[in-house]
Amino acid sequence: MGEPIRVIERRGETLEERRQRVLERLADAVVHEEQAAERLIQLVALAEDKGLLPMLTALLERGDRVMAHVVDLLARDEYASALQNAIGLAQALGKLDSEVLANLVDGVAEGLADVKQATVADGKPLGIFELLALLKDPNVSYAIRFLLRFLSGMGKALRPPVSPD
Repeated sequence: MGEPIRVIERRGETLEERRQRVLERLADAVVHEEQAAERLIQLVALAEDKGLLPMLTALLERGDRVMAHVVDLLARDEYASALQNAIGLAQALGKLDSEVLANLVDGVAEGLADVKQATVADGKPLGIFELLALLKDPNVSYAIRFLLRFLSGMGKALRPPVSPD
């Protein structure tokens, strides 16, 4: 008669089976997130081309020492106020309407391009009749109205609240 079975030996997953299972899971993830995977590869390639990948790798390898140094720097008074200003600026930028801001930046860029192309730099002061003629230009008129509305809104925000007495 045979001996009773006291220990069950479970067959473990071999390294090759595990590798195959992981590769299949990764392939499924890449197919599912194809655009993200392509962007990630492009990002890594750009970081390598620009020399950022070795720098980032070294930074991560020495992460604890780098973070300790950064915290020491930020604890100084001169950097603490700069950090507070940066946080305030980021909060202020978050409040701005991105479409209006994009239009404003485009307008500034176009205005600078027009100034660059202007060849009338004779040094004469602007006369009253030239100014009145410029005010009839719809683009100049629109820009002046924009600036006046901007100044009005800024004045509302800057004016101290009036206490009702």
